[in-house]
Amino acid sequence: MRSQDELETSAVEVRVAPPLRRPAVTGRAPARLAGWLRAARWPAVVYLGSRLLILVLAWADMLITHRSLGTELSLFDGQWYLKLAAHGYPAQATAGKSTLGFLPLYSLAIRGLAALGPSLLAAALSLAFAGGLIAAVLVHRLARIWWGEATARWAVLMFCLFPGAIVFSMAYSECLTLPLVLGCLLALRSGRWLTAGLAAGLASAVEPAALMLIPACLLVSIREVRAFGIRDRLARRSLLAPLLAPAGLGAFAIYLWYRTGTPFASVQAQHDGWHQGDPITLLRQPVAERMLDNPETVLGHLVNPSLWNGLLGTVFLVCALVALARFRHELSPGVLVWTCGVGVLTLWSVMSLTNARMLLIAFPAVIVWARRLDGRRRVWFLAAETALFVLASMLTLAGLMLP
Repeated sequence: MRSQDELETSAVEVRVAPPLRRPAVTGRAPARLAGWLRAARWPAVVYLGSRLLILVLAWADMLITHRSLGTELSLFDGQWYLKLAAHGYPAQATAGKSTLGFLPLYSLAIRGLAALGPSLLAAALSLAFAGGLIAAVLVHRLARIWWGEATARWAVLMFCLFPGAIVFSMAYSECLTLPLVLGCLLALRSGRWLTAGLAAGLASAVEPAALMLIPACLLVSIREVRAFGIRDRLARRSLLAPLLAPAGLGAFAIYLWYRTGTPFASVQAQHDGWHQGDPITLLRQPVAERMLDNPETVLGHLVNPSLWNGLLGTVFLVCALVALARFRHELSPGVLVWTCGVGVLTLWSVMSLTNARMLLIAFPAVIVWARRLDGRRRVWFLAAETALFVLASMLTLAGLMLP
């Protein structure tokens, strides 16, 4: 007798990317809502369990470091987002690190929620928690469409227990980025072009990586136009998605132009303060120059956990892209473009490379192993991932490694 997982796996092997036309919606709204809530139970339970584990690790770190919980959960970029929510952007572009290096939507959401009563930190962490829960539910929904319910459950486990998922318990913007990206990809799959464009446009005001939704939307739109012709009204409507995708970043650039005198103030801040740029830029940085002049300093950098986070993440991404290419016909349109685009973008983040947080944004690279592996290999993969989740979370909460 074949197991349920084996039967399900053999069934999905004949699937191809879904049609581009928007499918008809069947059933009454209350019934559909009840179905969505039932489907959300598994990802909600898994996600809550992973957050409880983070709290236990944070409590243990508090006992060791004698720092407050709020300090641990707002380390690194979290401090900048809170500062941006409290004070806004400077009136002129400045050299070095500043809040200009961060896009506005997450901090605006923090400020909006804080206006209802909670502190800025409580608002930031509430958004992180809620956004992570929504992301887990949407990951389950998308994986179930691709590979069926049993594989989707494994995909949720791998997503929630991935090392980068600690950001859903910190003041980090992925809590907005990932739900918007997932919403955009789901909308592209069902031909909801306006929804896809709006989600992509909002995401572009949260994190630069969201710009990779532009080629994803454009590819799906081109496919629609080629299939049905430019004279087709719905085919023309598909152009809304790529046209709206950069709207958030464009609006931010206009705001910066008015406030600081240049629409590139954020790019300049990222370049000057965080050394963002093409890979050649890395060799021009003071740290790299010292390492080239004095090779003995290389040993000091090799013990940096953030370096290993990026190096191992790069290897993981390459392996995941190979696996995704194998199952590309099962994925929704634009998904592979998004994943590859985020991977390429990490080459420009020369100080962090493909760390666990960036891999989480490229979520298909994380969940493809639920489809690629089976049986004991799947169990061993999840066990190893959970161990890395605990280790990486402890290092991040201790302030020793970027998430």
